[in-house]
Amino acid sequence: MKRILCLMLTLCFVLAVGCAPAQPSSPAAPAAPAAPGAPEAPASSKVIPDEIKLGLMSTISGGQAIDGKNMTDAITLVSEELEALGGLDVDGKKVKISWVIEDTEAKPEIAVNAVQKLIEQDKVLAIVGPNNSGETIASGEISQAAKVPQITNTGTNIKVTQVGDYIFRACIIDPFQGIVVAKFAYDNLKITKAAILYDNADTYSSGLSESFKNAYEALGGTIVANEAYSGQDVKDFSAQLTIIKNANPEAIFYPSHIENIPLQLQQTRGMGITATLLGCDSWDYAALPDLVGRDVLEGAYYVTGFSPDADSAKDFVKKFNDRFGYRPSFCSAMAYEAAHIVLNAIQRAETIDGPGVRDAMAATDMDLPSGHVKFDEFRNPVKSGTVLQVRDGVAQYVTSIEPD
Repeated sequence: MKRILCLMLTLCFVLAVGCAPAQPSSPAAPAAPAAPGAPEAPASSKVIPDEIKLGLMSTISGGQAIDGKNMTDAITLVSEELEALGGLDVDGKKVKISWVIEDTEAKPEIAVNAVQKLIEQDKVLAIVGPNNSGETIASGEISQAAKVPQITNTGTNIKVTQVGDYIFRACIIDPFQGIVVAKFAYDNLKITKAAILYDNADTYSSGLSESFKNAYEALGGTIVANEAYSGQDVKDFSAQLTIIKNANPEAIFYPSHIENIPLQLQQTRGMGITATLLGCDSWDYAALPDLVGRDVLEGAYYVTGFSPDADSAKDFVKKFNDRFGYRPSFCSAMAYEAAHIVLNAIQRAETIDGPGVRDAMAATDMDLPSGHVKFDEFRNPVKSGTVLQVRDGVAQYVTSIEPD
């Protein structure tokens, strides 16, 4: 009986222990770290779209319509090159590039409206142009605020890129251009007395006038007359030219837009002034001798940032001339280069957006028709100034002057 009772008590104890609530266990020791292996690549933030829109702003109409044609022809050539390649190659993907073109009419207020449309309505990634400094400065403020990269082809005034770090240029700047003309006149032509005829209502013209005057006087030359007119609508320059004639300069510098150059030079020679004619990059058009008169322009010199005779330009000049039937100007060459700077930046950008393209543009390091191009810290290209002389109706290479 006792044996049975003991067995029953033992069984009850075992059952009681088995039904007791479980007690919390001690924390487990941390697992040993896994053996190091190759790190996982971070997810790429570069989203490549099927199509990218770019803007072009230019003087399509008005007195500077020749600029507009040169620029649109350059962009047409760029577009046809891309079409032949099936699009822009971005990391192995062919991307369609579409251009939206806006007319600035050479007016800053129109340029502001145009850039707002391009950014807000058309959603462009970047903008080429305008070709004038005044319109570039006005529109650049909008692009800067919106973080949309903008690169002018021929906006040479020093204030252009001072708008902000999203604003670039493909051309030489006015201070350097004025220095090149002054050095060439004083050192190469041995001219010691010069005059200036400029537009005091235009940023480009007044900036070039000032830089030429300062550089020429610093070299030892004398400005015997510094005559201004006001606005592109002026057609009679006889009052200014009379003062210049009486001052008897050896050379006259005309920092003028294409719409004023023919009348100014024709009136100069018509008054019997025989001084050497000096010009700037706005003179660089194959049609200029015919617009002015070959006899009037013969022997004139001007500075530009592009020489069609350079080895680096031969392929571009041939393609452009074969396609459009005229030799590319400084304006068209710089529009072509500006477009390729943007396209190259898109290919290299870490992200295809305003900031990404801006950073890639700042790091530009490439060969273009004008030569090898890099940007300085102010987003101005580092390149030489080229002096051309009109002989037998054709602008021909004379010399190059490097930045100091």
